[in-house]
Amino acid sequence: MVGDRKLMDNDNYSGSQNPNSDYSDSQNSPSPYSGKNAKRPATPAGPKLKVPVNGEVTILTSYPWNPPIDEKTEVEYLLNGKWHPSYPDYSEITGIQVNDTPGNFIALLGMITEYKNKSISRLNFFTHANKTVIGITGYMDSTNVYFTAHVDQTEIANYASSGLSFTYKKQDFTLDDVRARFTDDAIFVLYGCDAAFDPTTLLTALKDLLNVSVIGFKDKTVYCPPSQTVGSTVFNRKGERIGVMKKDFKCADDSTTDWRSLIKNPNAVMVKK
Repeated sequence: MVGDRKLMDNDNYSGSQNPNSDYSDSQNSPSPYSGKNAKRPATPAGPKLKVPVNGEVTILTSYPWNPPIDEKTEVEYLLNGKWHPSYPDYSEITGIQVNDTPGNFIALLGMITEYKNKSISRLNFFTHANKTVIGITGYMDSTNVYFTAHVDQTEIANYASSGLSFTYKKQDFTLDDVRARFTDDAIFVLYGCDAAFDPTTLLTALKDLLNVSVIGFKDKTVYCPPSQTVGSTVFNRKGERIGVMKKDFKCADDSTTDWRSLIKNPNAVMVKK
């Protein structure tokens, strides 16, 4: 950054004001810059901050199939117990389509800073997780889901204690900037498998990092697409439902389209700030 400098405007001195000058007033025509003052360049305005509808922000992740598959193969995977949910399923269930998904945990924090201070009362984060790790991005095949970016309790705790600062979309932020986006009674809901398994170290670490109450589930989240037809070339997602695993779980009885209500499920755990 260029510092302020006081500029001497020598053109303001005429012959009569400077007795040592060899030039008279008639020899010094007025400067076109006379009386002008130097100014600091204007600071470029940052992007306009968003205001979430009803105070709710929903962030979805993406786990593409690797290698890519067509819808016919996806139907076959579902019917044979080899299927996993990803962005299209999160989008169908929430009714939300997003332009960006976070590429890593810092990007997730950056996405929060896109909103005005004290504007987020509920943040929903749809992803894959397990008892020790929250996935941020990755890929899937017929056997499993793999993380290429993830975060665990230790990393989250280190972010909370290190005076975190980061750059997102060419702007600099601190952890305080992220925390400031939440209302005093905000909740962060983690829609991912097993993240609230006892001990709830992942939820506690998130609570300490963001200074909000955090809700997760102590068993697997179950995605229930509609019935598919054997041999179909189209994977039907319309009306897909979600639930939390329990003994003798049945999609018809134990899943719902009211995904927000899952925070009241017996397997939901809240760690209060």
